[in-house]
Amino acid sequence: MKLSVIKKRTIKEQVLFAMTAVALLAIVTLGAAIFSLSKQTIERNFQSAHTHNLGVSSNIIEIQLKAIVELSRTLLVDADFMDAVVYAGEEEAPYFNSLDSLNIEHAFRNISSQNTYIQNMIVISKNGNIRFYTKLSNQSGKMSHYYDDGEILEGDWVQIARQAKGREIFLERNVLFDDKNMTFSMVKEIISPSTGDFLGYLIVNVKKEILDEAFGEMDEDYTTNRYLIVRRTDQISQENIEDRIVYFNGKEDDKQVIVNDYLMFGNDTKYLFSSVQNDISGWEIVNVIEKDELSRDSSYIGWIALLIGILMLSVCVLLSTLISRAISKPLVMLESTIKDVGNGNYRVEAEFDESEIGRIGSQFKHMVNNNLELHERLLNSEIKEKEAELLLLQSQINPHFLYNTLDALYFMAVIDQADDVAEMVLALSDTFKLSLNKGDKLIFVRDEIAKIKAYMKVQNMRHHNRFQFQVELDDEMLSEKMLTFILQPLVENAVYHGLEPRIGSGYIRLEGYMEKEEMIFHIRDNGVGIDDLSKLEDGYGVKNIRERIKLFYGEEYDVIFDSRPGEGTTVTIILPVIKEESYVSDGCRR
Repeated sequence: MKLSVIKKRTIKEQVLFAMTAVALLAIVTLGAAIFSLSKQTIERNFQSAHTHNLGVSSNIIEIQLKAIVELSRTLLVDADFMDAVVYAGEEEAPYFNSLDSLNIEHAFRNISSQNTYIQNMIVISKNGNIRFYTKLSNQSGKMSHYYDDGEILEGDWVQIARQAKGREIFLERNVLFDDKNMTFSMVKEIISPSTGDFLGYLIVNVKKEILDEAFGEMDEDYTTNRYLIVRRTDQISQENIEDRIVYFNGKEDDKQVIVNDYLMFGNDTKYLFSSVQNDISGWEIVNVIEKDELSRDSSYIGWIALLIGILMLSVCVLLSTLISRAISKPLVMLESTIKDVGNGNYRVEAEFDESEIGRIGSQFKHMVNNNLELHERLLNSEIKEKEAELLLLQSQINPHFLYNTLDALYFMAVIDQADDVAEMVLALSDTFKLSLNKGDKLIFVRDEIAKIKAYMKVQNMRHHNRFQFQVELDDEMLSEKMLTFILQPLVENAVYHGLEPRIGSGYIRLEGYMEKEEMIFHIRDNGVGIDDLSKLEDGYGVKNIRERIKLFYGEEYDVIFDSRPGEGTTVTIILPVIKEESYVSDGCRR
């Protein structure tokens, strides 16, 4: 279903669809998780149980093979046997002499009589003499070709035995002749216990029946449960897999496939393998079962989970219907209220609950019911703004009148040759002219400085040049704009409250520089200073400057005073550099 189709449905239908979809997703996810976890748990438990059983089987095999090893080692302390092997070769190979043959046969018969699983035994001297002993009369001729061609020491088992240096090695097959996979061979070098000399080889062929006793009865609950014993080598291919099999108690048709999957792919097949390694033989003892048969219990669990999921989904659909109906009720009420307001009814009487939607409805109700009051406040604000514009116009008219009057006084003083009066009137006229600033709130820094210089000229004429006014400003600041009537009132404050009470001359130094995107001004005087800086807050001038700065530039900008009684006062003003795009046509900051 497309998202656009869902959006066209009602809130009730969307909520019902969403809750049902979420419930279905949760149920499917939970069911899949339960099935997967149950399958993994069953497989893990099966592997764990059979790994333990395989460990027991490995111990049984180890005990049985150790018994054969111990019997074979008794030959090393049999003097007649050892003499026969040591002195072999006096007769023409490949035979031992008659006496040695009897001694060897006697030793072999004695050992094989103690273990029923020993099928036959062969000793081969280092010169190639052969003596074969078997319990079965029909196997006497199986060794005849070795006597004839002398190739008995050319088998791959010889190299294996030599590398073991006297240690017993169990191979997965009969190394001398094919007996239809009925026996496996134990091979070893015969090393003299007294001299350490190599004397020959011993081969003991053991019935594979000995391995049957290591495994208990098959689990009748599983038809594909099988055991196998294999020897793993570094290089495994399809051609030598059959040679790696020691034991398999399943169907012969399945043997090749199962062993191939185990050696080549492990558990990444349809089979589940559990294995342990037998220390004495190096064989891997393996249990195998088809995963499909093992997972039948998890399939049962899956069906149960599916039925429970269907039941849960039905309950979720019912609950979703009830919940969506409850959620949509305040939405319907809110929709009806909005329609009433749209038709001109600005007084909302509906009562909403405390849910999120109900709170939205209450906020809407509050907004609509206060709309008239806000409208009236807006009208009052517009009226006050008009009054402010009238006051501003009046403040502009008065300086115009005063400026024109001062110009008239200047010309009269010039006519009467009253130069001092003319100079004072001219300075005062310049002050008011710059103060007028064509009604603009912003003024160039250079004009603000000119206005302060004109003001200081008037003050020096009044006070007989008691005050020095010094300006140290970065040239780049002069072309920047700032809010008018910021610096001049502070300089005026320094004159009246700092320098006038001081005995003798004094100075005011105006310093300015730019740092990043800000203009920093310092107004320093060497006047009488201020005892209590908190009194500045009571003064109208300072308070007015601070309010104008905060309203125009922002709350982060202010005027900072630092004063020491008898030493003077320093005023610091930090203002942002004005960007043209930051102001609208009325001069207000955006």
